[in-house]
Amino acid sequence: MSACTLHAAVPNSEQLLPATTVAYVSIPDPTDLEARIKQTQLGQFAQDPSLKPFVDHLKESIPERLGDIKQRVGVSLEDLQAVAGGELAWGIVARQQGRAASVLLVDTSGKAADRDALIEKLDKYLMGLNSKKSSQEVSGVAITKYDVPPQDADDKARTAAYFIDGDLLCVADNSQAVSELASRLSAAPVDTLRSLEAYTAIMGKCRGESKTPANIRWFIQPFPLVDAMRTIRPRKSDTEDRLEQLRQQGFDAVKGIGGLVQVASTPKYDYVHHTAIYAPPAPGADGGDRYRLAMNIFKTPNRAGLELHNWTPRMIARYSTVNMDLLNAFDNVGSLFDSMIAGYDGAFETAMKRFKEDPFGPRIDFRNEIIASLGTRICAMTDYTLPINTDSERFLVAIEVKPDKEKTLKVALGKYLEKDDYIQKKLEERDIWEFQPEEEEVLDLGSLQDGGLVPQGAVEEETERLLTHSAVCVDDGQLFIASDVEFLRLAFKQAAENESLAGSYDYQAVAAALSSLAPNKECGWSFTRTDEAIRPTYALLRENRLPQGESFFARLLNELLTSPADQKNQLLRKQKLDGSELPSFELARRYFGPAGRIIRADEDGWLMTGVLLNKAEN
Repeated sequence: MSACTLHAAVPNSEQLLPATTVAYVSIPDPTDLEARIKQTQLGQFAQDPSLKPFVDHLKESIPERLGDIKQRVGVSLEDLQAVAGGELAWGIVARQQGRAASVLLVDTSGKAADRDALIEKLDKYLMGLNSKKSSQEVSGVAITKYDVPPQDADDKARTAAYFIDGDLLCVADNSQAVSELASRLSAAPVDTLRSLEAYTAIMGKCRGESKTPANIRWFIQPFPLVDAMRTIRPRKSDTEDRLEQLRQQGFDAVKGIGGLVQVASTPKYDYVHHTAIYAPPAPGADGGDRYRLAMNIFKTPNRAGLELHNWTPRMIARYSTVNMDLLNAFDNVGSLFDSMIAGYDGAFETAMKRFKEDPFGPRIDFRNEIIASLGTRICAMTDYTLPINTDSERFLVAIEVKPDKEKTLKVALGKYLEKDDYIQKKLEERDIWEFQPEEEEVLDLGSLQDGGLVPQGAVEEETERLLTHSAVCVDDGQLFIASDVEFLRLAFKQAAENESLAGSYDYQAVAAALSSLAPNKECGWSFTRTDEAIRPTYALLRENRLPQGESFFARLLNELLTSPADQKNQLLRKQKLDGSELPSFELARRYFGPAGRIIRADEDGWLMTGVLLNKAEN
């Protein structure tokens, strides 16, 4: 009986990949996924001809962050997608010695001719690198191996390999990894990805919440993944190892993160995801703590009553709220501060002692007068100012204050803030503290205007910008921290129905979707207008100023699009694509629907359920 007959049924990737797989993505049906993505509004937007250079550049950059598979074997994920008649899976497999392996597994059922053409492309590319080609057989499976010589002075000799077994194609940038996978075909391996406790816990929980089959399945082991990536792309410098510090502080209690994604599961839902963080109680934790040291800061019990405040304004880009035991977090953050900020033991305790005893300091008990005065609910919302600039985003944070602690908190905050360039003033008949550096220089724009050097109207705009500062206030059971006074002003009165977030149709649609998808308990939730959230980034992209952007999305795109060489040299990325050809934001925004997410705290971690709605269908 031939090897092809023995292995005619293509094994599921989670049963073939080893337990040392530290990152994993599986697409059960790539053709179906591609069709579904094109049905979504973002998929329709990506098909705009003016976006093609940007989308193509992004497609090249993301895989580069995940093991440089195209550069190392000459085929891209898109090439493999084209030959997939069934599952397409990718994983990073950690190895005891040497570089971690990037592995691609493809069910090529019905695509034999396309698969053979792909192998020709792979062979041509690797032989073009002056590789030495050889063959070997492992457990009846023929493996083709390439020994690739160094390509430049900074390169090292390496290997690549592939095998075809029935309809299964396996390609990897490490020949030993390919040999090990081939040997697993004829065995019944027990050390599989599916055997991992973290993987099974995460997938079981997400499948239990999912209402439709998943189009994407993914999983990572966070700390082992970073270790593996360092074998692929070594650290930029020999500076202190932050990963090891986080391990020592107990954050390695997070054993896995992963989940399921459904694409265009209904006309109303473009994307639905269920994401789990698996962090079971850690062995060796002290006393009644669940984890070791600073990991204990994450105490986020589920809670009822996390509805919107009646002052929440309608036109904001993002809103999020979480229930977190802040006093517990404060009591557990000391060792993290000592390790990662100060660099010596006892630093946090010393700093808190200075707050209380230094005659030139605020003379407050930071823990008992400030932190102990706070409740457990935290709300945060973001917006932006016009015209769009690199720092247009603004924020407002509201932290619950215990009913009998407002006066204590006000007094303590006043002592603290007056030592930190804040001045006390009145706003809407309320006491606030506004940040205003003592040595701030206020430009006399009036004289410049009189001389004809500044256009009419510019004085008012520039003066307003100069006089806008962050502000703090304790009022109506909340501690407010705002990026500017005008944003803070919105929290001082109940919003009319047509001006409140609760009264907006897109918020109501997201809330209804989340109630249907995740009707259980929650420790937090969020709402995002994706069009408004990406507006500053989109404007900078059109103006060819994206590399200077400071928003979350701008930093994320810059990280993805910056080459490893520029990252290593800490160079500011140059925008390679001409954004001026992109559609106007008013045309683009129709493709970006509202989104939301609910977070539930469990005994072994957290579960997040999120949805992105189709704006045209809601």
